[in-house]
Amino acid sequence: MSGKRPAEPPSVVLPRRGFVLLILLTVFWGANWPIIKTALEELPVLTFRALCLAGGAMVMLALSKLLGHSLRIPRHQWPALLLVGLFNITLWHVVTGYGVDLTASGRAAIIAYTMPIWTVPFGYIILKERVTWRRALSLTLGTVGLVILIATDPGTLNGSPKGPLLLLFGAVIWALGTIFQKRVAWEAPTMVLVGWQYLICGIPIFIAASAAVDYDNVPFPSTWPLLSVVYNILIAFVFCYYAYYEIVRLFPVAIATIGMLATPVVGLFSGAWLLGEPLDWAEYSALVLVVLALGIPVLTRPPNVTINRAPEGEKSEQNE
Repeated sequence: MSGKRPAEPPSVVLPRRGFVLLILLTVFWGANWPIIKTALEELPVLTFRALCLAGGAMVMLALSKLLGHSLRIPRHQWPALLLVGLFNITLWHVVTGYGVDLTASGRAAIIAYTMPIWTVPFGYIILKERVTWRRALSLTLGTVGLVILIATDPGTLNGSPKGPLLLLFGAVIWALGTIFQKRVAWEAPTMVLVGWQYLICGIPIFIAASAAVDYDNVPFPSTWPLLSVVYNILIAFVFCYYAYYEIVRLFPVAIATIGMLATPVVGLFSGAWLLGEPLDWAEYSALVLVVLALGIPVLTRPPNVTINRAPEGEKSEQNE
């Protein structure tokens, strides 16, 4: 028996810039739920979503061009791009827009952030992914949290649980879109894909807003709703999307996922702080259950995580 110690695994220094982006992303995405609620006090849902998608598309495609990316999408990938965009852009923005308009923003943040949980059944059905005990427990806890929120929602107590059910439908839609997205080996940069999805998959919302909204009876919005639109275009639609993919590139997926667990927490308490939304046992217990549901698949993994480090200056994109 030799007296040599076993070699310790090399330590990896995680970049400070990644932690800054993670903090900003968590705060900006979480705080966006009461900000959306503020905009919808004066703007119709379809108008608000149309403005944000149009602005986000122009900024995203312009930035892609400035960064030297080609805006071309391979012809054979257009059907997949439009299918994913139908779920993650068109349907998601419509149903969550109406959902948050009918529900407290803090509750909306918790329900909407159950989207990763619903990838479990769809992953099994569509991708034939194995359902582990972690995923099964995650699905169970998340479902219990949703039942609490839906059962105690004021709309449900008055016989009309439309808001929570729309948000739940939005979470399921996003999960389906994510599953379809994972089946494609995309050949264009993420920024380009998203820019085109914003633009093309936003067309049905642009048309619906023009046809369904009587703008003669819609007064010009005041300062805060206008700032909410600007915030969503520049922060939620452009910066947060960039930050998310940069975080996944810089960090192991486990660290990026754990950091995102705080987003519904920020959403809940920012709604209470900015809009004065009341918090009771239902919100707290549902929040704990949903955060546990999101965290269990990551927090209970074995500790030996392999970290793939890209060479300096080389960009790589990963999808969870």
